[in-house]
Amino acid sequence: MEPTERKMKILEAVVEAYIKTGDPIGSKAICDVLDFNVSSATVRNDMAELSNLGLLAQPHTSSGRVPTELGYRVYIDDLMKHVSLSRRERTAIKNALELHADTPEELLGTAAEILSKITGCAAIAASPPGENARIRHVKFVQTGHYTAMAVLITSLGSVKPKLFRCDYRITPSLLELFDKAVNERLSGISVTAVTPAFIQTTALALGEMSMMMPSVLLAVSEAAREASADGMAIKGQSNLFLIPELDAADGKKVMELLGHHGELSRLIAAASTRTGVLIGSELTNPAFSCLSVAAVPYTAAPDCTGMLAVIGPLRMNYPRMIASLECVADLVGESLSELLEL
Repeated sequence: MEPTERKMKILEAVVEAYIKTGDPIGSKAICDVLDFNVSSATVRNDMAELSNLGLLAQPHTSSGRVPTELGYRVYIDDLMKHVSLSRRERTAIKNALELHADTPEELLGTAAEILSKITGCAAIAASPPGENARIRHVKFVQTGHYTAMAVLITSLGSVKPKLFRCDYRITPSLLELFDKAVNERLSGISVTAVTPAFIQTTALALGEMSMMMPSVLLAVSEAAREASADGMAIKGQSNLFLIPELDAADGKKVMELLGHHGELSRLIAAASTRTGVLIGSELTNPAFSCLSVAAVPYTAAPDCTGMLAVIGPLRMNYPRMIASLECVADLVGESLSELLEL
């Protein structure tokens, strides 16, 4: 084995041992987990060289080594092995999602709740920012004899359902009429263009048919207004206060950021472009210096996508975290497609 390859194996072992224990890792502990024979002295020398390269640090003179931020980055980019959740775990997550999948909003909220529980971190389920979104389609789904749902789907993948009630009995043929009337006039326009004045103009254009559709048009208008904002479910925020490295002052700043959905959406999008993970100083906010963000997209259709993300400590089980995100994202995409029949 080449010396450089050996050092990378040792770095991988140190990162994974530290993630597991939280204690500085000594050379003997590394020798016990390596899948090749090497002396403790050689491991010590290699760990010293890794420290010189800025990949490991020694908290105290007589202690073992811990990964640095750069060490984590090399591990994530080059050394981390892909893992998958077991079939049993996937089935449990799927069953939990199906219990709360009556609407897309409930589905995403449940996805964030599940991720926060299985990871012990803060979890986020987000639709793409909707400021520049255009209406792709409005789908109508009957929910009762006198109730139905208008589901507005945008070009950026945002899905906004709105229930409405009519004074007359709703039939499939009526919903087909609503579908044709609404989509002929709204398909392709900006969600921000669906103003009260636009709805009034649409009602005039519909003539006598508009007498049957006030609740329908109101539901579509409200859905468009919500679609123009950032859609986001955040769960497990309190888990962040259990991270020892996050002090009270920075914890408060992190909580404030979680309340600014626009900035949080940009942070998640940035994380998704770099191996799915941003760590420490890469988050460009001093309050996040001891945190990492892992993010993956979910997809229900080519133009119907969103993001799932987890915020946790630097000492995070990254393979397991990403496997959890990928599993939930896959199941959310499947459930959302079935729910809307995309």
